[in-house]
Amino acid sequence: MTLLWPCFALSGAAALALELLWMRSAALVLGGTATTTATVLACYFAGLAGGAALARGGTTRPVRRYGRLELGAAAGALWSLAVFHLLATDAARAALGAGGPIGVLAVAVATLPATLCLGATLPALGQALAGERTPLLYALNTLGGVAGIVAMGFGLPATIGVRSSYLVAASASALAGLVALGIVERPVALVALAAVPAARRLRLVAAAAGFLGLALEVLWTRLFAQVLHNSVYSFAAVALVFLLALAGGAALAGPLLRRNAPATVARAALALAAVGTLAGIGLFVWWTRGLTYFGMNSGLGEYVARIVGLALLAIGPGACAAGVVLPALWAAFGRRAGIARPLGDLTAANTAGAIAGALGAGFVALPMLGLRTSLVAAAVCYLGLAELLAPARTVRRAGMLLVALALLAWLPPRLPFTHLEAGERLLAAREGPAGIVTVVDGPDDRQLRVDSYYALGGSRGASLERRQGLLPLLLHPHPARVAFVGLATGISASAAPALGVADTTVVELLPDVATLARTYFGEWNAGVLDRPEVHLVLDDGRRWLATTPEHFDVIVSDLFIPWHAGTSSLYAREMYAAAAGRLAPGGLFAQWLPLYQLTREDFETIVRTFLTAFPHATLWRDDFYADRPIVALVGQQAPQPVDLGTVERRLQRLPAWARDQLLGSASALAMLSAGDLAAVPDLFAAAPINTDDRPVIEFRAPRLTRMTAAGDKDWFIGESLGAFYDTLEERLASASDPLLPATEEVRAARRAGTALFHYAVAATRGDRERAARLQDEVRRLVPDVVQAAEREPPAGDLIAAEQGLATLQAREIALQHRLDEMERRLDAMTQSGGTPR
Repeated sequence: MTLLWPCFALSGAAALALELLWMRSAALVLGGTATTTATVLACYFAGLAGGAALARGGTTRPVRRYGRLELGAAAGALWSLAVFHLLATDAARAALGAGGPIGVLAVAVATLPATLCLGATLPALGQALAGERTPLLYALNTLGGVAGIVAMGFGLPATIGVRSSYLVAASASALAGLVALGIVERPVALVALAAVPAARRLRLVAAAAGFLGLALEVLWTRLFAQVLHNSVYSFAAVALVFLLALAGGAALAGPLLRRNAPATVARAALALAAVGTLAGIGLFVWWTRGLTYFGMNSGLGEYVARIVGLALLAIGPGACAAGVVLPALWAAFGRRAGIARPLGDLTAANTAGAIAGALGAGFVALPMLGLRTSLVAAAVCYLGLAELLAPARTVRRAGMLLVALALLAWLPPRLPFTHLEAGERLLAAREGPAGIVTVVDGPDDRQLRVDSYYALGGSRGASLERRQGLLPLLLHPHPARVAFVGLATGISASAAPALGVADTTVVELLPDVATLARTYFGEWNAGVLDRPEVHLVLDDGRRWLATTPEHFDVIVSDLFIPWHAGTSSLYAREMYAAAAGRLAPGGLFAQWLPLYQLTREDFETIVRTFLTAFPHATLWRDDFYADRPIVALVGQQAPQPVDLGTVERRLQRLPAWARDQLLGSASALAMLSAGDLAAVPDLFAAAPINTDDRPVIEFRAPRLTRMTAAGDKDWFIGESLGAFYDTLEERLASASDPLLPATEEVRAARRAGTALFHYAVAATRGDRERAARLQDEVRRLVPDVVQAAEREPPAGDLIAAEQGLATLQAREIALQHRLDEMERRLDAMTQSGGTPR
């Protein structure tokens, strides 16, 4: 029987590994929305609860039953892999639509066979071991879950692939099942079932404890998102601490129950869970200094260690106490009903409560009560459960009610809601299952943020944001139907009505972002969402591209944080293939990239992946910033040469609110061209391709956000990017450009663009002599562009680096990007995914 212990650890590892894999697979089918996450959680816990309930009846050969259940779970894992593979086809996605009941049914069909088997394993194994060490068995299973999270959350899918990871999870269950079937088992006598006093109350407490446990996991994860890097490793580290604490509590339950009455242990554990939760909130606020950014200082190892330390301090005590509750309730249920019954009965109730907790926290508590009140309310509910197990004491319960009401009234308003810099003012906030969306007014900027530090854009960078819409639209001769994947502030999408596009679709994942963009950024986005020719779609952009029957002349994909959990799929081969399939003849797709959030390795991976879907790809600049550059990959199936005369006329017809001081002429457009990437594929040949099966970017990007010896991030900016531009210029010197005419003016403008970037680097680094030479070169190559930029004050000295001029864009930089302003927010915005918008 000793071999059954490691078997159950394997079972726990397989269960948590499958949960994470199902989350990933469902997001690719139904979209990476909060609803998809809730659907997977509901199906997962419903299957576990159903399995536990079905296993209430005993058997004379529980080890054999356990072995068969593990083999069933292995088969169920393979079944889920096949179902999700089928659901990922275009026909299945079209049938699923936006999800809804059909989506829930599809996920249930995929996951229930495995989860029903996994849910029945604990009652079977507990009966096989005579129930004497069930708490320790539960702890070991939970520790196995930690191993599953470590494997799937820290890189196994990127290393061996998602499909192979499914096989690993299935193999773990199959190995446990085969070992169990190989054990010689003595038949176990069944115990006659008897009525259990207060069984209904125990089921209620078990269900409520499950509700609060999962609700708190959702709420704590949302609170951690306010201060973290929010990569796949961040969430894995927080989940790891939850499981470790629960396992520790389950292990403690055994010794405690040998010395104390089960009801007393359960009641004390619930009270300690309440105290631990309240104390944890205060400790979290204290350690993060009021929700300041908890970013990466030196590397991934140090970063994960700090997250684990913070989670252990804030979450650990409360979660550890909560881990004692279910084993204590098993013991309180009594042995007269046999062993399988309390394990199956109460585990089913606890798991069913967990379903309601996960859904209730995300879709009811957060929108209605908010994060602060929901956390305190969960702690107060733990106190209520403790009282439910206590003998009736009217006076005491009245006192507890008063304490609970006082906590709910006094504590939440004193907790910080979101982090604000000095001089910033919170204008609006919306809390929901996908995050906290805020509008913040600063001294010279209004920003739209998600989870405190992820800036989606702002008023100060309006010209840059709009240029991200103007540039790709200008590269198409007559764009009649366009789509923007990602709304943010709506300023980029406003380029479409500015250029007279007849039909524009904007896809946004977060409804709250659309609401606040409409209300608070209409001054800068020209009321884009209120225009009759603009259509808003609230959906996952990739899922929408894969399922819409429409075709577009231009599709513009916003810049997304490379290391953010789930973002890898937006830079995947399948995403680009879906975009290519939605282009009308002669259409083009633009993918904007934040180079200040990418390493050279990540950039090369994205380019090579992009080239698999678009045989003709060119690189374009959005700006000339040395340390915060943004570029676009523009892909086509066949190159469509640009008529610069038409571009000039379209620029002249722009309304006043959409005029771009830099992008004022055809020569300026040519300056933004960095070259034909399809002509130099060897530069990217060594990079891996990012796919759904091998999500390289998602797991590698956070590891590569390392610090250099000088203390700077090793981003693809500055001298490194300048050297790449030089390589492109040298390699393409004799090649014809697929989009721009091969004239001397175009060659001079492209060279001026490269020189201008080198000027920005020299000026920012304080190399005045080199900056002066490059300034003269730019003036000589594109005198008309320079004169236009200097026509309106403040023209300024182009090499006055000490005044904060980063580029030749004198007016724009003088007003918006002085070095003292960049330094003020550089660390927080660069690390958290903020853009220079």
